Amino acid sequence: MSKIFIIITFLLLFLKQSHPQGVKIERLNESINTDDSEFNFIQINTDESYFSRATYDGVNYKVSIYKAIKKNNKWQAHDKLFLGDFFSTANPSFSNNNLKLYFTACDTNNSCKILVKDLNTGTVNKTTINDLSNITTQPNIITHQDQEIIFFVSDRQGGFGGLDIWLSVIDNSGNLGVPINLGNKINSKYDEITPFYNQERKTIYFSSNKPGGVGGFDIYHAKGKLNLWLPSINTSEFNTEYDEMYLSFFDENKGYFSSNKRDTACCNDIYYFEYANKKDSTLELRKKTEKYLPLRLYFHNDEPDCCTMSVNTKKTYKQTYITYFKLEDDYIQISQSNDVKQFFQDSLKGNFNRLNQILVHVEADLKRGKKIEIQIKGFASPLHNAEYNVNLSKRRIMSLVNFIKTYNNNILENYMFNKRLTIKEIPYGENKSALNVSSDPKDAKKSIYSIEAMLERRIEIIDVIVQ
Repeated sequence: MSKIFIIITFLLLFLKQSHPQGVKIERLNESINTDDSEFNFIQINTDESYFSRATYDGVNYKVSIYKAIKKNNKWQAHDKLFLGDFFSTANPSFSNNNLKLYFTACDTNNSCKILVKDLNTGTVNKTTINDLSNITTQPNIITHQDQEIIFFVSDRQGGFGGLDIWLSVIDNSGNLGVPINLGNKINSKYDEITPFYNQERKTIYFSSNKPGGVGGFDIYHAKGKLNLWLPSINTSEFNTEYDEMYLSFFDENKGYFSSNKRDTACCNDIYYFEYANKKDSTLELRKKTEKYLPLRLYFHNDEPDCCTMSVNTKKTYKQTYITYFKLEDDYIQISQSNDVKQFFQDSLKGNFNRLNQILVHVEADLKRGKKIEIQIKGFASPLHNAEYNVNLSKRRIMSLVNFIKTYNNNILENYMFNKRLTIKEIPYGENKSALNVSSDPKDAKKSIYSIEAMLERRIEIIDVIVQ
């Protein structure tokens, strides 16, 4: 079998095979699956997916990437993507902020490279991991510890033989680092292809034709990260005596894979799978965030942006938090209160860490295609007049919105732009402040540095609503 078939699709005819219980498997409808070959179905939200289709022109198999839209709960093939003047394009993978599309481009000589399209400018560029004398294909983009990583497949030198799975680190400027082989826990002297890393499970899924499988290419999985892996295990619930490849997850329990097991056509079809008896991911997110709510985030007096009636600020909550935290010694010295020392550790610092935990869960559910609304209330102490305090509350909410936009290298900003992540603001000003809080500007110890005043200068995340 030539490598172009390994890279793009596999064309074998065989009988249906049943799968073990515990996972539901369904073939997608005829709008997606045709008498041609379909594979590599990637769902990016509840209503939008992308896949590859190979068609025979009488001489060669030519591959294109298609968009799919969900209508009446069924996927419908939509537009074909034009990504440049290439013979074949396949294997779409979006960067985690959905601003770049990585894909495979091949010519008629079976030479395949990974390219990247900037979705803002429309420009298409080669990636630096391409090897002119070898195949580079099948990108899968993830984020690991605030850093984007690309997994890919190549037969370049330095591997274990055949096609191997590699990775490269993508820096903040989009440059790709030196390719790293995933090692012998993943790769063999045979062909390892179609990598997909599931971050919730901390597991890489891939296919291999190494001996010991059920037959053809089997799907395998291995726990680990980067190039540190446990030995791979055959994912037997998907495999038949033929070829199963391109497994991808949309959320923790649902996803897609490709197989040529159908007995009415020559080629790969796309199948949906869903693990049975799994808890709904939305309910799980709700439980993970509810334990932090309402989450109170605190501010130094008149922050952010002292002495203005503006309702906007360019500062992020992280900036105001750091400024406030640096004043811990001043607050303890002036207030002479043990409660103030505990406040800086448990309430100020502790709640900032809890904010980041909430955003981790929000990011994960947005990637599963959910829509999320974050509801925020803003408060102020009664030290200034009512109008000023309402505007100050709005600036405080805005600082949190700015932080959410910049969280994890701006990964949430695109979700906000597409209105899949929305913020509901409720600025109260001093209207809800406690009656025992001083409003005397001449008594800073009580009106600024007392624990009562400190607790009033806050915003609250009161709910995270998942749709």
